Amino acid sequence: MSSKEKLLEVKNLKQHFKTGRHSTVKAVDGVSFDIYKGETFGLVGESGCGKSTTGRTIIRLYDATDGDVKFKGKDVHGKKSKTNLKEFNRKMQMIFQDPYASLNPRMTVKDIISEGLDIHGLVSTDKERTDRVHNLLETVGLNKEHANRYPHEFSGGQRQRIGIARALAVEPEFIIADEPISALDVSIQAQVVNLMKDLQKQHELTYLFIAHDLSMVKYISDRIAVMYFGKIVELADSDELYRNPLHPYTKSLLSAIPLPDPDYERNRTRIVYDPSKHDTSEEPEFREIRPNHWVLCTTKELEAYKQEINN
Repeated sequence: MSSKEKLLEVKNLKQHFKTGRHSTVKAVDGVSFDIYKGETFGLVGESGCGKSTTGRTIIRLYDATDGDVKFKGKDVHGKKSKTNLKEFNRKMQMIFQDPYASLNPRMTVKDIISEGLDIHGLVSTDKERTDRVHNLLETVGLNKEHANRYPHEFSGGQRQRIGIARALAVEPEFIIADEPISALDVSIQAQVVNLMKDLQKQHELTYLFIAHDLSMVKYISDRIAVMYFGKIVELADSDELYRNPLHPYTKSLLSAIPLPDPDYERNRTRIVYDPSKHDTSEEPEFREIRPNHWVLCTTKELEAYKQEINN
C-alpha cells in the first residue's frame, strides 16, 4: 500500500431490490469499508452474496437504496452537474466479468478503446487518437495490428486485455474489477492478474478486486473483505486473513481451496458453514478483534474469537 490517503469511503451502503409487491431482496445490506490510494482491496464471497452489486452501486450503475459513498471526499450518489459527472466517470472505471459480453461486436478494437478518449476530449486529431490506441494495446500485451480487428477475432484472455485497455484509456485513478478472470481459462488468469499488478505500479492505480476465488484474491490484494448474504462478515490484511481466519464462513471458504500437495489433499477437511450456529441473543456488529482485523459478531462471539486468538 503506497499511502494512507482514503480514496474511497463506503458507509452503511444498502442496495435493496423489490421482487414483488411485498418482497424485497437485500442484495447489499449495510456494508462499510475504506479503500486507500494505491492499494488493492479484495471483496470475496460466493455467487449471489452481493459483491458485484456493491461494485456496481459504488460506480453509480445502480442508485443506492441508502448509505454514503465518497470518492476523494466527494459524495458519489448526490446530484452532480454534467461536468462533475463526466469527471467522476473518467476517474472511476470498471472492468467487467465477461469479456465476451462487455465489448460491442460491431465496433473495431480501435473504436472500443478510443470511445472514452472521444467522450472526454482527450485527443484532438485522428493521428493522436490512433497513437494512443496503439500505445494502450502495447501496454496490455497486444500489438497495434489488433486495432482494426473485431472482438470475435480474439481469445477470452485477449478480449479481457482489450477491456483493460479501454478502462485505462481515460487515465483513471480507481478501477473496479468485477470478477475479471472468472470467465478465463486457469492458464490465462495468472497472466491477466500479473498484468493488472504491473499496470497498478506503472499508473499508480487503486483497485477494488471482486472475486469468488480466495487464492487469487490473496495474490493480488493488500486487504480482503469477505461478504456473505449482503454483509461483510470479516475484513483484514490479506496475510492476516489467511493465517488467522475467525468467522466460520471465512474458514469455510479457505477450507475449499485446493493445494498442489497430494498428502494435504487426502487429509483436507472441508468446513461447512452453518449460519444457524451463530449467537442470536443480540444483533451482530462489526468489531475490531485485533488491530485492522474486523469481524461481524455479537458480544458473546467477540469473547470467543479473542479466546481463540490467545490460544
